[in-house]
Amino acid sequence: MGYFLSRAALGAALLVAFISGTDADATSYFPALNTDKKEDYINWVNVHSSLYARHTFMASDGKGEEGAAVFWNIDGDTVHFAVAVRAEGWVSFGISEAGGMAGSDLALYQASNPLELVDAYIIEDRSTPLRDDCQDWTLNDTMVENGWMIVEMSRLLNTKDGQDHAIKNDTDLWAAPTRFIAAWGDHDSVSYHGQKKSRSSVRLFANHSNDLTEMQVLLETLEEGSDGYFDFVEDDFDVPPVETYYHDSCRTFEEFNIDLPEGQSMITMIGAVPILDEETAQFVHHFAVYLQRDCSEESFFTRTMVYAWAPGDEGWALPDDIGFPVFDNVDNQAVFLQIHYDNPSLIEGAKDSSGLRFYYTNDERTHQAGIIEVGDPWISLYGESIDKGHTKYSFTCPGSCSSSILGKERNSGDQGVTIMSEFLHMHQAGVRMTNEVIRGKEVIHTAVSDVFDFNQQGVFHVSQDSYKVLPGDSFRTTCYYKDGTKFGLSSSEEMCIAYVMYYPRKQGKGSQPWSCPHLPEDVPEHTFGFGCQTELEHTTLNDASELQRGFGDSSDECKAEPPADIEQEGQGDEHESSAHWLGVQFFLPYLSALAVAVLM
Repeated sequence: MGYFLSRAALGAALLVAFISGTDADATSYFPALNTDKKEDYINWVNVHSSLYARHTFMASDGKGEEGAAVFWNIDGDTVHFAVAVRAEGWVSFGISEAGGMAGSDLALYQASNPLELVDAYIIEDRSTPLRDDCQDWTLNDTMVENGWMIVEMSRLLNTKDGQDHAIKNDTDLWAAPTRFIAAWGDHDSVSYHGQKKSRSSVRLFANHSNDLTEMQVLLETLEEGSDGYFDFVEDDFDVPPVETYYHDSCRTFEEFNIDLPEGQSMITMIGAVPILDEETAQFVHHFAVYLQRDCSEESFFTRTMVYAWAPGDEGWALPDDIGFPVFDNVDNQAVFLQIHYDNPSLIEGAKDSSGLRFYYTNDERTHQAGIIEVGDPWISLYGESIDKGHTKYSFTCPGSCSSSILGKERNSGDQGVTIMSEFLHMHQAGVRMTNEVIRGKEVIHTAVSDVFDFNQQGVFHVSQDSYKVLPGDSFRTTCYYKDGTKFGLSSSEEMCIAYVMYYPRKQGKGSQPWSCPHLPEDVPEHTFGFGCQTELEHTTLNDASELQRGFGDSSDECKAEPPADIEQEGQGDEHESSAHWLGVQFFLPYLSALAVAVLM
């Protein structure tokens, strides 16, 4: 069910948020169906839903009656799911790295094989799902009746299997959410689904009840902690009747007309939420937001990413003692918004007024958050061609940079900073990206997008825990490309930038923010602080096997046993023994070429 926030302050009927989220009453899901058509589903909800702490509805891209209701409960190191769809043949559900088919970890169920639940994964987009070497999902119960298919399953949060995604704690409102994906159909075997697909992002570990949606929790947090907000939305932008389109907008501080105390220009941003036009939300695929000097083309080189959104993401909020300074220096006096529109049906006449809302305080908070930019944020490789085939560009920011920035306060106790979030950015030729932190000779942390998908999230928000960076630590930012074009500013050209959100904020030489770019030859050395410039290593790879992906490689070892069968209300002996059938004879031979688009 959508959650709506009135936008009366703007004098328009536009809805500020239209986001699928948790609802107190799961029987209200599938809103286009009348009660008679939902009778079997409602009966299941009344009997089984109490076994699950949380639930959400992921609306389909197609008719209003399509979608997937997802229920879950975390019990120790095990997560239990139930997925309900309108189908008679098969259903696929799983965890996606970026929100699409590429890099997804799946559980596949077919009514024609009622005792089997197949653990599978997908690497490249539009490829056939591959059977995991280790079958880590347990089938707990199923219901296939009168056009409904409901599958209950469980697995360990961390199976220690390279062909599965570890499910990480996503409670914090600034952390990356968990990305769900689902597809279904009426054929006996998995086949092309058309519009019978859905995706969403949820905070799987959030402990609030179903009486509040995740959006309501976030909004209450932001409204209680803020002094105000300002909106950046489009004004009836004509969505082009083309399959994919990137629209850029920029506005300066003066254009937002923020009501501040006399003489004050700086504010402290504490969070943001997406603003989606209900009528055109289906076209808004993702967007990214940056701060920059002004709205001139030259200001690209002062740009700093502050937010990236994809469907299902309600927004974010910083901790009570941390804030992000905005409009506090000459290099962040404007906000740049890039929206990716997706219009596969080539619909004409759609007018969109989507964007986002920034929440802020007038006062500074205890800690200022900052963004470290590493890799090639200045696009110093502008115009350089990227070879066909697979290539690797690795930018190393030496430990002398962090020593220079953090060593300024040698007598102040803890000289380190805490990394809260990381965002990895390439364009359409990018296939994998990592950002490593190296201490001495040891890699102590790796932020990774193993199957980078620009069309799902142009800026990938990494799912990870916070960690410390200390003086002397170095960064190594590596981008892998396939059949590249050249480096440049457009989406058809390439970039390699890691945005690292941290606190407390530090500064380089003068008032420059902490950055470690690959500098053009005409820029003096030590511009950003002693040793703050990356060294580039470029390698041509033989084939995809040298991409060094961790996802998809199990090393043929099953390192963890699947969770034991969970006896649930209404589950008979037949289902209790179903786990013993998993993976015995099933090999997915029936996944024909039609399965190339099984999810997104």
